[in-house]
Amino acid sequence: MANGRRALTKCIVLLASLVLAACGGTVTPSGTPGTAPAGSSGGASSPAAGGEKITLTVEMSVYVEAPHKAAFDALKAAYEKAHPNITIVYRGAAYADFWDKLTTEISAGTEADIVQLQDGGARYASYAALRPGDTGAFVNLDPYIKGTKWENVLVGQKDLVYNGHYIGISDYAWGARGIFYRKSQLQAAGIDPSSIKTIDDLQSAMIKLTKPGNPQQYGLCATLSTHPFVANEWETTLARPMAGGVFFKGEQGPFTPDKLIVDSPDVVAAAQLWQDWVYKDKVSPTGQEKAGVRDLFWAGRCAFNIDGPWFTGMTAAKDPALLSDIGIIATPAVNYNGKLRYQPGDTYAITNLISSKSKHPDEAWKFLEWMLTPEAQQLVALSGMIPSNTEYSKSPNYVSAEPLNSLFPQFLAGYAPGMSDPNIPQAAALNTIMVEAAQAMFINGAPVQETLHNARIQMEAALK
Repeated sequence: MANGRRALTKCIVLLASLVLAACGGTVTPSGTPGTAPAGSSGGASSPAAGGEKITLTVEMSVYVEAPHKAAFDALKAAYEKAHPNITIVYRGAAYADFWDKLTTEISAGTEADIVQLQDGGARYASYAALRPGDTGAFVNLDPYIKGTKWENVLVGQKDLVYNGHYIGISDYAWGARGIFYRKSQLQAAGIDPSSIKTIDDLQSAMIKLTKPGNPQQYGLCATLSTHPFVANEWETTLARPMAGGVFFKGEQGPFTPDKLIVDSPDVVAAAQLWQDWVYKDKVSPTGQEKAGVRDLFWAGRCAFNIDGPWFTGMTAAKDPALLSDIGIIATPAVNYNGKLRYQPGDTYAITNLISSKSKHPDEAWKFLEWMLTPEAQQLVALSGMIPSNTEYSKSPNYVSAEPLNSLFPQFLAGYAPGMSDPNIPQAAALNTIMVEAAQAMFINGAPVQETLHNARIQMEAALK
């Protein structure tokens, strides 16, 4: 596997050189409905090629991470080589600081030409609503997308709708969660990873793999800190399969206070099980940010790590040799009340939207659409995530180059239908309340039922 990764790296370096040399003049400008479909291969070069000097700014939270930086730097170099009049400038902040910063900028009208978002429809709605209008803070992309293949071949594209209009393009990469494991640790404990079919199986394995000592070995490294994953990992692994939602049943409307399920018996049971793992079984350390969790896993102190395909790229950047000792399984089903309940097939797509304040929306679109070409999608793979254009990510070349990440689409096929956070402007407030509740329950050991009941009271107030 390590040799395969090194070979892939060499291929990507070569590809980047080829793209820099050869991809100029092939960007197909999109037209209005009825013209040639957006994303068709070939076609006229961009009208701006060789024209006025234009700077496109891009706002993102992932550029601080080495694999994403490598991908975006390669995309920038390739596009600027083909379009010498275009300069692309990346800006942003780390994930924890990005969202407040973006809110301030959109409120002031100073955001970048292109804004990168993720986390599903609720996130898009929250930020679009910061500005009045049918599509709020972002450009209506219906003329570029409706009636084209981009409606059907891009993972996460259906979520990019606000007030009935497309406000973004899923043109970068996506991921879903699985469970990575250290092959050597499971083998030493006599555990066959293919035998882990349910959460009960996983729990037994985690307990067996948790060993006292200095340093202590943990069965699982969960994110138990200030990071939003303190709630998200629990929601994905236990709460949504067991309760069919966290905020509302199915996370569907009506989104009224009386429909909240956050303190329902099923959500309480899911939280109690997660808390028991931490305090009773002691399978995971507390106080660990996601970066710390990954470091513990890489150091061999955790047998399991809940993560997405981006973790493959991070591992390769950390030490490619580690990949030979890492495998991945689908998140197991939960046997609850006599029925197997499967994780919703939630996808985590990193997508791009064009600001309604941009002075160059057409040029911004041309760059974003170019990112969907095979040449660009192969550069996107540098990020470690799965490129969003399924025409590329299902190709034999990608599957052979990324044997771990190519398993994620198979996992999705066995998961339940996807379930995103409520697509309402109050979603950010609901998530903040849930993160604070998760910190209280899973880090401080606060009583589960009382904590979730108090969270419900706060959420009811946020919805009024």
